[in-house]
Amino acid sequence: MIEKKNTKKMKIKTAKYITVLDYELGKVFQYEVGEKDWNPDYESCEKFLSDSGHRLKDCSWMVHDSSEIITN
Repeated sequence: MIEKKNTKKMKIKTAKYITVLDYELGKVFQYEVGEKDWNPDYESCEKFLSDSGHRLKDCSWMVHDSSEIITN
């Protein structure tokens, strides 16, 4: 769930995972951030992804609280 703080920053209430669609590599990555009350803002998520080796211009990502992957 996303809560707008202002027009430039968005804060996620609770997140345990970041899922990344990396178009450059053609792969999906899921990272467990695992901190109990991690409340990331947009900039800290992008820093985490950059530090993990992703090129932000070649990715889409989301944060969420469940590791469930749904396939049909």
